[in-house]
Amino acid sequence: MARRRASARRVKIHHNYTVEEAAEATGKHPHTIRRWIATKVLPALTERRPHLILGRVLHAFLTAPKPGMARLNPGECYCVKCRLPKRPALDMAEFVPISDRSGNLRGLCPDCETLMHRRVSPAKLPEISAGLDVTMAKAERHLAGRVCPSPNVDSKEV
Repeated sequence: MARRRASARRVKIHHNYTVEEAAEATGKHPHTIRRWIATKVLPALTERRPHLILGRVLHAFLTAPKPGMARLNPGECYCVKCRLPKRPALDMAEFVPISDRSGNLRGLCPDCETLMHRRVSPAKLPEISAGLDVTMAKAERHLAGRVCPSPNVDSKEV
């Protein structure tokens, strides 16, 4: 089954769900629903079998912001090591274009000195990089854009 975000739009708040029904409504595997119940992140009525999940509780669980999802303010990048959004050291950052529509804003964490990242659209770069000294890096060339063919190709010239 493909990894995807659980859908709260198909959950009816006035309906009680079994684990299998909740899995079908959210698009998740029943083991995932059982794990949520066992770790107490999803409250359920577990006194009797089958375990029941109230629709309003399931809907609230799926629509609530998840812990660890940080909202970044302008001029901030996310440090994976510190697990916090921070401004880069010395207010300096580098923009590395990935494609025509997106790029990576990166800088050094002022505390642990690891690389911090933020995915940015070039069109929104001026407003997101507020107060930062941003340098533009050269776009890296992809293999598809090579002029000479790969030397690993077994081709014979005629």
